[in-house]
Amino acid sequence: MDKSTTQPNQRILALDILRGITIAGMILVNNPGTTQTYAPLQHAEWLGLTPTDLVFPFFMFIMGITTYLSLRKFQFKWSVPCARKIIKRAFLLWFIGLAITWLVMFFRGMESPLNAQLPFTQRLYISADTFCHLRILGVLPRLGICYGLAAVIALSVKHQFIPWIIGGIFIAYYILLECCNGYAHDNTNILAVIDNYILGAGHVFKPESPDPEGILSTFPALAHVLIGFCVGKGIMKLNNLNDKIERLFVIGTLLTFAGFLLSYACPISKKLWTPTFSMVSCGLASLLLALLTWIIDKKKHQDKLTDFFHVFGVNPLALFVLSDILLIPQGIILFGGSSIRVITYKNVLLPILGIKAASLAWAILYVCLNWCVGYILFKKKIYIKL
Repeated sequence: MDKSTTQPNQRILALDILRGITIAGMILVNNPGTTQTYAPLQHAEWLGLTPTDLVFPFFMFIMGITTYLSLRKFQFKWSVPCARKIIKRAFLLWFIGLAITWLVMFFRGMESPLNAQLPFTQRLYISADTFCHLRILGVLPRLGICYGLAAVIALSVKHQFIPWIIGGIFIAYYILLECCNGYAHDNTNILAVIDNYILGAGHVFKPESPDPEGILSTFPALAHVLIGFCVGKGIMKLNNLNDKIERLFVIGTLLTFAGFLLSYACPISKKLWTPTFSMVSCGLASLLLALLTWIIDKKKHQDKLTDFFHVFGVNPLALFVLSDILLIPQGIILFGGSSIRVITYKNVLLPILGIKAASLAWAILYVCLNWCVGYILFKKKIYIKL
């Protein structure tokens, strides 16, 4: 058999590697040693695009592809096991995200100097009673909601109509932004108005501006996942690996150029999740996947670097959740009144490297810490599905 030919059902290893890259990237940019970091490791303030803005949408694009692979096992037909799987996964992602937010707020309350003089039981109660200002949405809830809705659409609608649904969502959202002060960076923005009205000002990221994972921006994020689904359908039905790579490259090029061209009318913004942001980020993800597929699956080039990201790729969400949970002991385990992060960053890394380089070094060390846990799971062939 020609090396360039694969079975249509065969999984592309590059998909796991790209997913691992995005998870490692998400952990890296979410956990700097300090707020002073290099520009590429920061999100765009409002409009615009940085490399950091790409890691989360890359993962959502991949989630669209894997949603296709997952539902293909059910022949895209409703069944009790299929419905149970969708509901369970969507709910778990939302609930875990909510639980982590509560845990972080709880331990911050326990550590707060404002509560330090209170009796332990009262400090415990105040720290635990954070539900009146608990953020309801976020990264994991967005993943759960978009996965659940995308799966329902994939099972309920003929697949040839999904591109029309994507286009309809993008057009409707663009009109909403244009007509309802959708680009304002304050609480007069229609996105902020809806978030504050429905969720309440205490349950959003910042009440003075739109929540980056708010209600209305969830719709273009859903379309984003559906683009990944369509790409997954388009490449997985091909037998020849060269054809897969070519199709990924063509799709990626068209989406990227279209997104940048349309950005003159509809600015690129992750915090608004504009249609052009989805198009550009999906396009770049498709191009990167094409490159990795050529390198890894066609040329069979695998080394320690691909093995490193493979560890993240086979347990992506579990390790992402772990990266949030591991923040808790960093804050409550103190040595001489300082946390592990403060001691490592200020006393070890900062004097040697300087502010920004030390911040990056800490983030890399934290990625490696999570990788060590993932490597143990990988070696034991333990795959935690969320």
